[in-house]
Amino acid sequence: MKVIEQTNNRINIKDKLPELNESETEQATCHESLSWALNWLSKDMTGLAKAFQGAGLALQAISTKLVRCIMIVDHPDCYFTLQQMRSTFRHLKAELEIGPYTVIRPFTESDVEPKNEESDSMKGTAESANVEIGMEVA
Repeated sequence: MKVIEQTNNRINIKDKLPELNESETEQATCHESLSWALNWLSKDMTGLAKAFQGAGLALQAISTKLVRCIMIVDHPDCYFTLQQMRSTFRHLKAELEIGPYTVIRPFTESDVEPKNEESDSMKGTAESANVEIGMEVA
């Protein structure tokens, strides 16, 4: 078991990322995953952020070679998904950056989504990349 390094009460996220086996790495580098990541690396995405509720993380496109993880829910499934995404971007010679600015949000029961609902959050288009905030006025 890995010892989690904690500095100034901050968890080192990279220490919580699992090792991917061959099958999981293949899944991370399949055509659909690479296509999704390429959309994130397009110029149209620069500056946009998206919260992936079902995956428990949020990303922001920084440039055509860099996407930043800005939030992750503290749960093993979320760390697994982040590691797969890192593998996808690495395959494209790009970086999914994790750092001290990545907010670790505690896991709550409200973070659980029904598994049978398909989310369109992974489509990766500019339209789906921005988080819509507001309310409808009648």
